Amino acid sequence: MRRTQSAVGLGLAIVVMLGILGLWLWGKPRASVPLPTAQTSPSSVVMTFAKALNDRDFPTAKEMVVGDRVGVDAGWWDLHGPRIEDLEITRTGPVTAGSTCGSPPASAWKQCVEVDTLSTFRHVKGMTKGNKPDRERWSYFLVRTNSSERWRILDWGKA
Repeated sequence: MRRTQSAVGLGLAIVVMLGILGLWLWGKPRASVPLPTAQTSPSSVVMTFAKALNDRDFPTAKEMVVGDRVGVDAGWWDLHGPRIEDLEITRTGPVTAGSTCGSPPASAWKQCVEVDTLSTFRHVKGMTKGNKPDRERWSYFLVRTNSSERWRILDWGKA
């Protein structure tokens, strides 16, 4: 009897450990996405951001945004992770002063550009509509102080 209980306990411990190992392996980054440079176009920055999310390179995705306004808060334990699928850039606006960009938080920046997209969001905190998210239009507002800095995403929202 005691031997059976020990065997069952050991079996359960092994199953739990394998489950934890599986979650850890699932959550590991699929690729390391390089940060855009100052020469990278705003539309390429948005595409790189989506690639970083989709490849689970959350540190790179977080580095591409200003503060926490964009809400990249996934980690290795987040099974699904945020995903931006079928991303299509529909328009890249002109570079303007932050005060005339169309996003109130951008007013403190010298340069701002709006990038409009069409994509499907999956498992992005606060944006997923149940299990069947729709293809939606979203705008990204990218900012920087001068042309020697790389573009960073300050704000995003429905277009």
